[in-house]
Order: sequence, then structure tokens, then C-alpha cells
Amino acid sequence: MRELFLKDKFVELGFSFTERYGVSVGAKSARENDEYNAIRNNVGLTDFTYMQKFSIPEETGIDYLNEIFASDIESLRFGKVQHTFLANDQGQIIADCYIVNNDDEFLILCESLVHDSELKKILFEDNRGSDFGLKDLTEDHIILSIDGYNSWKVMKELFGVSILGLPYLSIEEFEFDNQKVFVLRVGKTGEFGYYILAQNGVAESLFNALSEKMAAHNGAICGLDVHNTLRLDGRFFNIFAEGKEVKNPLYLGLQWMIDLENMRFIGSDTISKQRDAGVDKKVIGITLDKSIDGVRVGGKIVDEEKEIGNIVATAFSPVLDKHIALALLPFEMAYAGLTYYYEKPLGDQINTVSMPPFSPKSLQIKLD
Repeated sequence: MRELFLKDKFVELGFSFTERYGVSVGAKSARENDEYNAIRNNVGLTDFTYMQKFSIPEETGIDYLNEIFASDIESLRFGKVQHTFLANDQGQIIADCYIVNNDDEFLILCESLVHDSELKKILFEDNRGSDFGLKDLTEDHIILSIDGYNSWKVMKELFGVSILGLPYLSIEEFEFDNQKVFVLRVGKTGEFGYYILAQNGVAESLFNALSEKMAAHNGAICGLDVHNTLRLDGRFFNIFAEGKEVKNPLYLGLQWMIDLENMRFIGSDTISKQRDAGVDKKVIGITLDKSIDGVRVGGKIVDEEKEIGNIVATAFSPVLDKHIALALLPFEMAYAGLTYYYEKPLGDQINTVSMPPFSPKSLQIKLD
């Protein structure tokens, strides 16, 4: 099992750990509600080093990446980040990825449903990655995620005022402790978010500096469990929740990640046939009253007579004060404003909603 470079920091802070596809990750502290509130209202720092990380030269990378990932790499301009996915031969999503045009190289950052060794087999052995100059950065680089309403303040104090001009889905190089670090403005919480990609040599000093500056803004060190809730009530795709349960990118509504002019990526034949035949199911947001017990993944969604679908992701949302979930329903029944029931006809009421069902605080601020 892969251990994260900064694990001792989270052990000292009393975090519990869990395995995520062959990686030991900090799940949560005893202050999980504080972690949620920190990101929604202030700032939180989370170790995202579980992500798999690669680089490839630009001159050989375009053709290679276009044969593997669903997006159009040729259109990705310098300094920009593209959100896409990696599928298997059956067209099922196995990795949620950022592809980054970083001057003379591309960076690939993946959250995946497969272990490091399996992803490396796909990229290196099955698709001859080494022949194209692909390098694995996973073991010797960290990724720290800084998210929240006030995360921009922490980043400005650490890297300077130019951070305010960094657009969403872009990357910029900075220096920290005489080492290059890369800041990506990304995030999947609905609030401001940044990834910092850095070499292990500055990992501890970078973590300490961020922690110190974050404390002045009532921030918190966060585990990964809280991001499941943040992604759900912010309606950002979570490969470790609905992605794991559904896997079909068309049911998941990920058509926007696909370049329809480049249907030669892994799994594209199956996805293309499914698209031509028509999509018969769709993921839709639902809410349930907080008094309902036993809301779970796999729970039945029923109408007045019969089962019509099931829950594929769920959490309790503190900002909404109710259960929030995603359900996989027949396409013609998956739109907002409808009432269904949980587990049995005329049981506990379920409401379908447009996602996200609230407006994040960060939308109140224009950094430019």
C-alpha cells in the first residue's frame, strides 16, 4: 500500500485513515463538522497526494493523450487545465483527470478507481507511454488542496498578489524554498480551490507554512471524507461516489468532457454506440428530510406503485440541514420538481432538485 509523504502530520493531528484503491489516506478527524464549516465559510487544507501524477513532453504528448483521454488535447492552450476522464475498453469511467498544458510539457493528475500499478499498466505497457516520454511523478510529488471561501487570502499571502489573477482551470509556476511549485486553480467544492503540486523536498515546509497562514483565517486541516459531502452538495462529479456506482459517463452526465470530433480514445467505440442508441437513464439530485433514517447508497426510489431507481451517492448536508443524494432514474423521470418516495410507495418523501441546490459563498467575490 502506498503511504502518503505527509502521513505523520495527520497522525499527529489524530486523523483516522482508510484505504483508497491501494493508498492509505487521512479520512477524517474528530472535528468533521469543523472541517466542513471551514471550507464553506473560511479555508481548509487537505492532502490530495493520493492522486496519480504524470508528465509528458508537449511535442509527443498531444497524439499520445488524444488516443487515451476523452477530451481534445490539441485545443488545450498553454497555462490551461482540461477536465476529462479515462475509460476502460468497455467505456466505463475509471479515472477522473486533469490534463494541464504546462509550457513544454503536459501534466496528468488522476483520481482513479484502480491501483497505481493498474493505471501504470494502462498508460505505460498497454499504450507504450515510455516511447512518448511519459514519466511517473506519483511517488516524488505531493498535491495539497486549499479550498474555501477565504482560500484565496491564504494563497495571496504565500505566493503574492498575482494569484488573484489566476483564472479557473489554469496553472501558474511559483517559487517556494528555492524550488519550483505549480499552482492550479481548480477545486470541486463550489468554493475557491487550488492545488499545489510540489516535490517532496519542500512538502513539510509548505504544509507548515500553509497551516500557519490558514490558522489566522480560522481554517482547519481536513480529511478526504468531508470532500464527499462538499462535492455532492456542490454538485461536482465524484468518481469515488456516484462514479464508482454508475461508471457509465453518459448516465453520469459527463458528455461535456468528451470531444465528439475525437472518438478514438479508450472505450470510445462503446460510448459512441450507446450515445447513438440513446441514453435511457440519468443521474438526478434529490433531497430527503433529515428525520429519515437509513438513507444509503442502493436505497430504492419508488413512485406510487413500483421501484424506479436507486440512490448512487448520499450525504447529510449541513448547509441544507437535510439529506442530499444522487439517484439513477429512467431518463424521462429524471428532472427537477418531482416527488417520489424512499424504499416504499407513499413512504418518506423525496424531492428531485436542480443541482447545486444552494449558492456557494465564493460566488459573492470577484477576485479580478
